[in-house]
Amino acid sequence: MVGSHKKKKNLPIGSTFKLPAEIPVWPPGGGFATGIIDLGGGLLVSQITTFNKVWTIFEGGANNLGVTFFEPTGLSEGFFMLGCYCQPNNMPLHGWVLVGKDNSSLSNGALAKPVDYNLVWTTRSLKTKQDEEGYIWLPIAPDEYKPVGYVVTTSPEKPSLDRIRCVRSDLTDECTRYNSMKLWRTESKRFGVFDVRPMKRGIGAQGVSVGTFLAQSGGGTNPKPLPIVCLKNTKASFSYMPNLSQVEAMIKAYSPYMYLHPMEEYLPSSVDWFFSNGAVLMEKRKGVIGENAIRANGSNLPQGGSFDDGVTYWLDLPLDEAKRVKVKKGDLASAE
Repeated sequence: MVGSHKKKKNLPIGSTFKLPAEIPVWPPGGGFATGIIDLGGGLLVSQITTFNKVWTIFEGGANNLGVTFFEPTGLSEGFFMLGCYCQPNNMPLHGWVLVGKDNSSLSNGALAKPVDYNLVWTTRSLKTKQDEEGYIWLPIAPDEYKPVGYVVTTSPEKPSLDRIRCVRSDLTDECTRYNSMKLWRTESKRFGVFDVRPMKRGIGAQGVSVGTFLAQSGGGTNPKPLPIVCLKNTKASFSYMPNLSQVEAMIKAYSPYMYLHPMEEYLPSSVDWFFSNGAVLMEKRKGVIGENAIRANGSNLPQGGSFDDGVTYWLDLPLDEAKRVKVKKGDLASAE
């Protein structure tokens, strides 16, 4: 039910976060900053940061200000919603979701309409301060497809099957609840809304966050697998990374200015100079600490993103006092 309340005005969520300056127009070339990324398998995605508000709860969650659910808007032609967005009301609107386009030539395309919906949760009988009754629907995907998000409405009627798209299973990856990002939950803690992220992360991982949320009953349990999944980057192409001219433009636009006092004793240096003049790689293995000189190109630094749990590495200054003082003082000329 809709609880009687005085509507809380001027909630932070009512404003939209904006950068202090407009994003520059980057030099052309390649797939960088085009607004669309090809994840492979015929799946194109685009990030949406403009939303229509669907439903607001005015209590609970962060600072007891509640939570708001949104639907992405302003989608380019051929793109479809993959899930709604949710954010606590204690911050300006700042989030995003991915939307998808089927660019596959296969009979079983990258995207498909759901065959039905399951009602996951509703506030119909919940005594809470809200602007309308809310309903969260989980799409039931056809065979060989999976949902990556939910549809949120203010009507008990099932949404149109054309409202959202499910993703072909081979283009998805398992996700997990992000426990530190609890978006909102009921006072009884029997239902919660959580942020999710790919289960496999790090170098070589293919999971891609969609920006949607997890709606979960059961007092905070984390069943496996979750009812929704993340996307998977099956193409692993670097064509969407910035080229040299674009990197230089970004450095010019965003690199910080450093002002040094005329009597400053400790100056910056280049990485090559730091390595070549005595910086050391420290290694602690089974309680024993070892010291190794670092090659100028850094080729003997730990690599691969996966290390033994019992081994710790860190960079340090050399033990030799003369070398230590030299490295601490740096070399400004090499830093240019």
